Amino acid sequence: MFVENSYDLPALLESQERFFFSQKTRSLDFRIAALQRLADGIEGRTDEILEALSSDLGKPGLEAYVSEVYFTLSELRYFLKYLPAWVKPRRAGNPFYFFPAKSEVRHEPFGTSLIVAPWNYPFQLSLSPLIASVAAGNCVMLKPSELAPATAALLEELIREAFEPGHVTVVNGGLEVGKGLLDLPFKHWLYTGSEKVGRLYAEAAAKHLAPMVLELGGKCPCVLDQNIDLDQAVERIASTKFFNAGQTCIAPDFILVPEALHDAFSEKLKVALEAIFVDPAAPDLARIVSPSHYKRLRELISDDSIKVGDDDESKLFLAPRILPRAGWDSPAMADEIFGPVLPVIAYRDIDAALTELQKLPSPLALYVFSREKSFQEKVASAIQSGAVCFNDAIKQATVLELPFGGVGASGMGRYRGRAGFEAFTYARAVTKRYFFKDFFAIKPPYKGQLERMRKLLK
Repeated sequence: MFVENSYDLPALLESQERFFFSQKTRSLDFRIAALQRLADGIEGRTDEILEALSSDLGKPGLEAYVSEVYFTLSELRYFLKYLPAWVKPRRAGNPFYFFPAKSEVRHEPFGTSLIVAPWNYPFQLSLSPLIASVAAGNCVMLKPSELAPATAALLEELIREAFEPGHVTVVNGGLEVGKGLLDLPFKHWLYTGSEKVGRLYAEAAAKHLAPMVLELGGKCPCVLDQNIDLDQAVERIASTKFFNAGQTCIAPDFILVPEALHDAFSEKLKVALEAIFVDPAAPDLARIVSPSHYKRLRELISDDSIKVGDDDESKLFLAPRILPRAGWDSPAMADEIFGPVLPVIAYRDIDAALTELQKLPSPLALYVFSREKSFQEKVASAIQSGAVCFNDAIKQATVLELPFGGVGASGMGRYRGRAGFEAFTYARAVTKRYFFKDFFAIKPPYKGQLERMRKLLK
């Protein structure tokens, strides 16, 4: 059973503020050394990380390694490679009447940042924003999810080994710790999770007039055109939707398929899932995170669902489901599913389907399968989303040179790679002048100067 931890949170934040104002984190060498220690720690404890993820979510080792360990190490190496270039000031031009002068833009750290991570990718989504914040020169307080306790405990050990006290701190706990964090004046906030709790953190950040990155999710639609390679589309949708048992904020949440393709799509998807989860005794599918999440998902499943494999409630294992002939008013269409359940909605007219999509909150991602660029762009321009991927799913979130984030109900702000560095810094304008005669000084008395300036500044 989870035991609530007790922290003196104001004292921890005060310690981080002192550390930040010591100016240690302003050193590029200091940041790089800290990130390298973290990379070394992850590489040295990879097996322990995989064991923790298996304990928390029943993640297959390959899924856990690729999406949590490898991805995190890739981002660390990306930062280590490019951070020296990113921290350099960017020169800016000056108007001639300031001559001689020099102007530049500096990316400055905010100071103390809070990162609140979710349970579905508890390792990656804790460390990815943390890496960006440390690279930006901040001190960080990280709260991992209490629903992934083994990973949270391991994160606390990794952080303690890689970072100096006061630089980065892990606070493990549930509701009470979360509530306590809301009252603290962090200089930057990042929250990943549900919209309901996200609103609380957004309100807290606004109370302190602090910037925020908010990552939520939503019902990511997947729209199929008539003109596609149906076999390849099915294969890509099956492998991405049911990765991590569908507990991915950017997973396809439901499918819109032309009426003429509905039955073929549903049958091919069933066959593909049977091939993927070929061993019913040991299926390569993560388990559902908690009994309450399991119960919620079961209530979304219709009587005519297509099931692949058997459920095991004692192990929180929910077999993949296809919900054929789903409607816009189906229970599974009310909220984000976040599980191995996939509604398939048939459409006859794409314009009518897009009108229905426009009624839904903006999702984190939009997926469009089509050979026709005109169809791809028609859907992309009609539906607002944080990201778009054509003819595949999820891949856009693995490209470190692309920003990651939502819009509207799916969140605000961006991170990953350079976007993360910029999210955890602010652009500081700096102008330097020299002690030379001011040829274009404006000072009283102004008599006779207006006409001269009007001619000069045309």
